[in-house]
Amino acid sequence: MSIELRHLRYFAAVAEELHFHRAAERLNIAQPALSRAIRSLEGDLGCALLTRTTRRVALTDAGRIFVKEARAALHQVDVAIALARDAADGKIGHLAIGYMDFAINGPLPHILSEFRIENPGIAVELTHLWTERQRTALVTGEIDVGFMIGPFDAAGITTTVVARENLVAVLPEHHPLASRDSLRLEDLRTEPFVLGSQDTWGPFRRLIGELCLDAGFVPDVVQESHSSDGIFDLVAAGMGMTLYVETARHLSLRGTVSRPLTPAIAQIETVAAWRTDSTSAAVHRFAEYASRPPHGAGHN
Repeated sequence: MSIELRHLRYFAAVAEELHFHRAAERLNIAQPALSRAIRSLEGDLGCALLTRTTRRVALTDAGRIFVKEARAALHQVDVAIALARDAADGKIGHLAIGYMDFAINGPLPHILSEFRIENPGIAVELTHLWTERQRTALVTGEIDVGFMIGPFDAAGITTTVVARENLVAVLPEHHPLASRDSLRLEDLRTEPFVLGSQDTWGPFRRLIGELCLDAGFVPDVVQESHSSDGIFDLVAAGMGMTLYVETARHLSLRGTVSRPLTPAIAQIETVAAWRTDSTSAAVHRFAEYASRPPHGAGHN
């Protein structure tokens, strides 16, 4: 059986016109070619779809059933064509996005809001992953875009900075140092630290360790947590203090205060990263939004 889409379109036109000449004009083909195509279709099906006399053309029972399903098939093909074109243009699709705490508390919500308003046909799936896990997931294709602590230099990966933030000290609200307007890193030399756990906050932990060493001390880490909420809760409970990006100054952290470090000793970069060779138009469309100037308060 060698039924082609053109056979379905030809038969649908004849079924609607019930007149070979008018159907041929509508299809812009010669009437004999149309007649041959319909006979070929009936031969492939093994049944008559039309009754023909010199005066009229009528559908058989088989023809009425066949044209209904043929129209549905043609409609589905048209839908498939339109969807494929929309996907190629980046109007529809699916994005798997990984993010870490600095991103979701900082620039990511604004980027996502703008993107979803202008691209309602692209479904976004968000997964909370720590920086090092995102790097692996991006390389293996588990996620399309990652929001992580930068820099991330890897073959085949493109990155753009979405936020640059200074560090702040987050203290229990009744801590003796909370009365100061700003702090030096050296002021924290004898303080107990609450930090993200090494297995999930590795890049940030290493940065904090390097900065403290430059200031002449090793941080005394007394408590760890996997999440920012856990870190802030431990600080509020008086278990110690922490260093965090300045987004903390714009969060409602009950029982804590944040103070800037002077001089500003480091800027933490949050980057968006994606595979350079991605064939997804949705990925490249999203990359355009992520590549706009950094978003939100506190992002320089």
